[in-house]
Amino acid sequence: MIRLLPYALLLGLLFAVGKEGKEKTKFDVTGIVIGKDGEGLKKVKLTIFNDIGKKIETGKSSKSGEFKFKKMKAGTYRIVGEHKKDGEVVVDFSINRKDVNLKLEFEPDQVSELPVVPDQTQPVSNQVLLPQQREQNNNQQLKFDELFFEYESNLKALETEVDSLKSVVKGYEKGQTMPNISRDILELIKVPDSQHRVELQNGTIVSGELLQESDSTLTLRTQIGTLVLKKEMVVRMNEMERPGPKVVFLGDPFIDYYPDRQIFSGRIQNVGEVRADFVRVIGNLFDQATQNTGMDSVFVKGSRVVYDSNVVADTALEPGQTASYTLTVQLRKGQKTEYHTMDIHWDETR
Repeated sequence: MIRLLPYALLLGLLFAVGKEGKEKTKFDVTGIVIGKDGEGLKKVKLTIFNDIGKKIETGKSSKSGEFKFKKMKAGTYRIVGEHKKDGEVVVDFSINRKDVNLKLEFEPDQVSELPVVPDQTQPVSNQVLLPQQREQNNNQQLKFDELFFEYESNLKALETEVDSLKSVVKGYEKGQTMPNISRDILELIKVPDSQHRVELQNGTIVSGELLQESDSTLTLRTQIGTLVLKKEMVVRMNEMERPGPKVVFLGDPFIDYYPDRQIFSGRIQNVGEVRADFVRVIGNLFDQATQNTGMDSVFVKGSRVVYDSNVVADTALEPGQTASYTLTVQLRKGQKTEYHTMDIHWDETR
């Protein structure tokens, strides 16, 4: 036993030294929350954030305002206390090898003092007078003895230009047209009718009136003069229809037969591209030997036109317009009718 005693003492010493030499790594954070009234405040929401703003712990204060967070690591933190009535309080703290005790205190509301109103009953001599303000002089504006541009002359020139533009606009608004040219002068200017269209090998198109054709050439009257073309250069030649009026019957006429006459009735229409003037329907009667036994004509009632010759007539048909007609053809005495012919005649007048 005496021999074992030194060993037991040595083991006890080593155990005590090892226990004391072990470093503490987790700590407790305790504290109290003081309200604006100076007393401990309960139900305060507490949140602890680390140095990078990350939420670490949450909790609430007790009835007496105390709180405790266990097993906190060393470091720098911020604790935020929030209360519905007292508001918010923030405290920064650090943990370094020992527990921490904090005190979160809401600051009481500051009551602003009302300004003291001087007693109006006191003598005027006791009142503090404001210092006299300095009078500000009006800024002197720059004055030009001479203008750097002549605005009067420029305005006059501008007014002249505006008046000129107004006159031009008024002219357009009035719809000014070309002056009338004498009909005699127009008749002197003869434009050949383009009755033929000739296409050449090089792609050129020549339009004009065919005057003469031989085995090897074509002679055309065109707007630029008379041209002689070699046939070997011609690819094709087509006849062109000059735009004009064209009046046709709309179906066969209805005929009333009498011993001494025949009455024709029906409708006609202008299917051309130009107005037809002085339109009339012509009827002829023939016997078995093709001898004429009766002939007559009637103008149709169409559009009213005032012509350049001051003639006024209502016998014109515009393109697409239709009109009715009733034509009575009398038989010559002692002759009979075997068949009839109908024709339409019109003019193209300005």
